[in-house]
Amino acid sequence: MESNGIEPRTLYIVATPIGNLGDMTERALYVLSHVDLVLCEDTRHSGQLLEHFGIRGRLLSYFAHNEALRTDQILPKLREGGSAAVITDAGTPGISDPGARLVDASIEAGVRVCPVPGASAVVSAVSASGFYRETGFEFVAFFPRKTSERQALFRRCCDRPVLLVGYESPQRIESLLADLESVVGAGRRVCMCRELTKKFETIVRDTVGGLRLRLRETPARGEICLVIEGADAVRDAGEGLSVEARKLADILVSRGLGARDVRDIVSEVYGCRPRLVYQYVLESAPKAVSGEKSEQGVGEDA
Repeated sequence: MESNGIEPRTLYIVATPIGNLGDMTERALYVLSHVDLVLCEDTRHSGQLLEHFGIRGRLLSYFAHNEALRTDQILPKLREGGSAAVITDAGTPGISDPGARLVDASIEAGVRVCPVPGASAVVSAVSASGFYRETGFEFVAFFPRKTSERQALFRRCCDRPVLLVGYESPQRIESLLADLESVVGAGRRVCMCRELTKKFETIVRDTVGGLRLRLRETPARGEICLVIEGADAVRDAGEGLSVEARKLADILVSRGLGARDVRDIVSEVYGCRPRLVYQYVLESAPKAVSGEKSEQGVGEDA
């Protein structure tokens, strides 16, 4: 590996694996082996990581409750020509983890900041979601714990053509989905990424209602990153259908009905064109058509 060496007066922001140690980059290993100081959330956890790769660096704790103190201690050393790296327990520092305060202070002090990219749970989850209609995403770190705050977030963010992404615990994921359904309906698509890059990695794409049913049968375990599809994809799929017709379709899908049954019931109740209902279910609730044959060649009002 070619390297320009470690630069003086430089703070390195080093990403570490989120589960699979094979995701550690050569550049990250070089930097952690040669900087003067490695700042980390938990010296015991990071000590084991560095020991695994044969690195014996000087570790100093840097976490939420001592960020200000450590920043004041480290900056003079960096200004005098030293070097340091910041790592977290997993992933990229400053992305819902400590690091941003020191980066901000370093920039203000004229200290060079050098990112060493690598694993990131949020980017991994978005890339695996397959929600291609949106051109961007909003990351909210950890979703709020209170129902009122979660629903306010969903009302504010889920009516736009961007993905909404955040972390959640297995203990709260079901209540979060209930709050999401109360705001956007059961048919909005979500992608639940659990234990990314680890042995029991699970990636499930379903509707809100469908995922709730899955979790009732098999409760989630481990760390979760949830990707919520943007609003425009759902609106485009339901163009020409009334709000009431879409809502009934969402309810029927959440109760396990197939796309053809949903098509027949909704079109009969609201008098809408069967093809529009079927297309809406195809786009907003793909689980409802799993195992069903394509309706290519079926007439417009079949």
